[in-house]
Amino acid sequence: MDDKNIYNKFLNNKNKFISDLIDDNSLNTNPIINITQNKNYYDILISLNGLKKENLLLNYINNFLILNLNLKSKNNKSLQYKRLFYLKNIDICNITNKVSANLIYLKVPKLINY
Repeated sequence: MDDKNIYNKFLNNKNKFISDLIDDNSLNTNPIINITQNKNYYDILISLNGLKKENLLLNYINNFLILNLNLKSKNNKSLQYKRLFYLKNIDICNITNKVSANLIYLKVPKLINY
């Protein structure tokens, strides 16, 4: 295939190419995770299209808080995402959360006088 045919083939499919790039139904494979801290706790905000509370699994091993996200898109594509945070001396039993559309907010208390 010569260069002209490749270029013409691309032009014929450009609308599909552009719509695939900006498709709102596809999963964003890079969740936004923001963590801040103060004297008594850490705040963790997780943002990802299609995110629900049941998609999140938390583990705490050797001072690492491990966030596991497992999602499926409308077209059954899977996304698995893992993020580790080194958070020493946290109270894993008293983590609280708030969930809204595509957002999960975690409040992770620090152990006092540890």
